[in-house]
Amino acid sequence: MSDTFVGIQIGAISFVDEGVEEVLDILQEKAGVNAILISALTWSIGNAGRAAFGFPDHGVQEPDNLRGGGMYEPDPRYYKKTFMDRFDAPDELYDGFDTLADVIPAARKRGIKCYTYYCETSSSAIRSIWQPGFAHFLDRDHLGRMATRPSLMNPDYKTWWHSVFADWLNNHDLSGVLWGVERQSPLMDIFRGDSSTGFDQYYVAEARARGIDVERAIEGYKKVDNFLKRVRDGERPKEGVFVMLLRHLLHHPEVLMWEKMWLDSHHAFYRELSGLVKFHDPNLEFGMGIWQVINTYNPYLRAQYDQSEYAPYADWFKPVLYHTPAGARFKGFADSWQKGVMADATPEGAFNALSTILGFDGIASSYEESALAGFKPEYVKEWTAKLIEQTGRPVYPGIGVGVGHNGVSKEITPQEIKEGTLAGFDGGATGVMISRNYSEAELRNLEAVGDALKERGLI
Repeated sequence: MSDTFVGIQIGAISFVDEGVEEVLDILQEKAGVNAILISALTWSIGNAGRAAFGFPDHGVQEPDNLRGGGMYEPDPRYYKKTFMDRFDAPDELYDGFDTLADVIPAARKRGIKCYTYYCETSSSAIRSIWQPGFAHFLDRDHLGRMATRPSLMNPDYKTWWHSVFADWLNNHDLSGVLWGVERQSPLMDIFRGDSSTGFDQYYVAEARARGIDVERAIEGYKKVDNFLKRVRDGERPKEGVFVMLLRHLLHHPEVLMWEKMWLDSHHAFYRELSGLVKFHDPNLEFGMGIWQVINTYNPYLRAQYDQSEYAPYADWFKPVLYHTPAGARFKGFADSWQKGVMADATPEGAFNALSTILGFDGIASSYEESALAGFKPEYVKEWTAKLIEQTGRPVYPGIGVGVGHNGVSKEITPQEIKEGTLAGFDGGATGVMISRNYSEAELRNLEAVGDALKERGLI
């Protein structure tokens, strides 16, 4: 078995549809996989369901309409401190199947390392409506409404995760946990015209403890939100959109103080989970997956998430570096900002300004060509090297072997995958993470990962 980390993210549905041994055969034979990252608990189709943007050449060719939850049998001994003691996925497809108990022993017999994977998604569209009690975890938005995502300062939510980790780590032969960071601050939710989080009673109490004027902070968020809504409706102030946005923030400095508090709460939660993994066994690994919007597209999030600060509590990193759809994704991000924050510029002007600010020279194509051009493989190399330099930790770049995009995008081909995989190793990677989900990947693209590894003598 190779020392090079060759991991793949995978959901229970693939083992249900194709068989445990059959899937493991494919992963080892085509890509040299020696680690599986199992989405054992999720409500996200993208992380655990069948493909959302066209089916690959394996698995069942129809939607699974994932409702989600736990794709394993929770051990009641570990949930006595939480009211959320039953959260089994209600999907009939999983009846009689336990993705941890049924997969891990088979994988370990083959020498494959096993991790659980949870992605803390930013999507406000993922709703665990069926789950009794989950609403008690939910945050509040800046208007005081119930939000759609949990609060990371809610003690009940943290207690539940303590219980889940204890169950996973005590009952299953795991090598560790991969935690995906895909949340953004309330101001960034407002920038993208979405509902915000970070204003429940626990955040309010923490703000008061820090001496933040709660009423002034919320007033500032409301002013920014209302201003950007008018901009999206066509209003153009004489002073300019960006100048007026800065004026609102200057007159409400409490907003940025609140933003820092929100960021602190997320770091605190990650540190808590990392320590919990090490409490169970210091040899267990805590990996962190960094969202592409954080590490690549959004200048505010790039500033907010100083990746070097993760180093003390992560054993390794999986940065999302899906270079093939990156052109389309970045164009979509630039277009969304041009409708609000950067409405002073043309769509092409906003795209070019962000490209310059973010350092995409030689990586991204022009505005017109971006979607079908993707990012050059050098992006994977440079961003991998940068994360290694910032953290001093092993980095396993996430190569998107089949991740879809809702719109026009460059085709993901074996050549694209091979070039991206090799670029990661050129940047100093000591492994690769085949992403986003096995259920999306064409077998030819899995094989391309294996071909790249064989070319370098890594498997």
